[in-house]
Amino acid sequence: MRTRLNGRVIPHVLVGLSLLAGLPGRAVGQERQIQVNGYGHQEYSVLDGAERDAFFSIGEHSLFVTGKANDRLSFLGEYVIRFTGTSSTGYLPSIERSLIRYSVTPNHAVIAGKVHTPVNYWNDVYHHGRVFFPVIDRPYAFSHFVPLHTLGVQWQGQNLGSARVGYDVMLGNGIDGTDVKKEGVSPAAMVAVHAKPIDGMRIGASYYRDYLEKNAYGAHAGHTTAPEIPVSERYTGDLDFTLFSVSLAWFGERVEFLHEHTFNNTRTDSLGLARNHADFTYLGVRLGSVVPYALNEHLRSADNDLHVYPLAKLKMAVGVRLEASPLVNLKVQVERQRETHWHDGAAHRSGGTALRMQLAYGF
Repeated sequence: MRTRLNGRVIPHVLVGLSLLAGLPGRAVGQERQIQVNGYGHQEYSVLDGAERDAFFSIGEHSLFVTGKANDRLSFLGEYVIRFTGTSSTGYLPSIERSLIRYSVTPNHAVIAGKVHTPVNYWNDVYHHGRVFFPVIDRPYAFSHFVPLHTLGVQWQGQNLGSARVGYDVMLGNGIDGTDVKKEGVSPAAMVAVHAKPIDGMRIGASYYRDYLEKNAYGAHAGHTTAPEIPVSERYTGDLDFTLFSVSLAWFGERVEFLHEHTFNNTRTDSLGLARNHADFTYLGVRLGSVVPYALNEHLRSADNDLHVYPLAKLKMAVGVRLEASPLVNLKVQVERQRETHWHDGAAHRSGGTALRMQLAYGF
């Protein structure tokens, strides 16, 4: 028996938000605060695998806009242009975040719109500006398990008590949703908690659940499957999707550390329960404006998984981050990757060694 949330929940909550927005707040008027920032990056890569390649590339560029209507009501928008290869120029724009935030009290807020789903430290803290990333790329889990975005309603608390506890509770369009609709009537639901007991440390955990009608991949997922699986052979039935995440982050004056574990369950009527997992570990040592670092990550989806399909990925890397300023840095990273897909009883392997350089900047 599947548990579904009533599709009328979201409209009722939005009505409540409209009433909240009418509560008094000090008008800023002509002194309203609007800030626009931009972020981008460029890369040079040398790949040594089945084929050898060396090339320059322009990464995604982000326009980050924040505004304040009064002392309680604020807006955040993030708009990205990235290479997709599907237009005449190869580049297309997208709305990555667009949200209205109403502060009910100084520590509690209601948010409506499209947000980065706050399931772990990385997705909650970093946005599309690579200048803030400690390494060159997002962890593997973001391409296969993590629901990148959610469009809906969020209840949030921050800095509660001496341990500076925070929470997020959210309902919205999930993995199979887009910015304008979702299959079926059951919204995705999640709850997350974290604490910051000392400066520089954050400990967090989250639970996320979605019910994917027809196992669809929408605009909010960012998920990919094994390339060897033809579209005509992919599972199109209903799928239960749950995600557990835990994070431990420590960014002190000298040592930087981040570990995130993602545990994903999918369930189908045909193959039953599949258990998937991913781990990401980063360690850096700050020597002034130079940060040498190392990372290790591993991802494995089960043999009976029908969302990602059987897959194993491994990455080990060492690098150095050179910070010219808080908004300009150069990362040089040497990495070794290995990837295996299984299809029709055969293993398809790829991987190799790469030297990558990334110039990231904000303005």
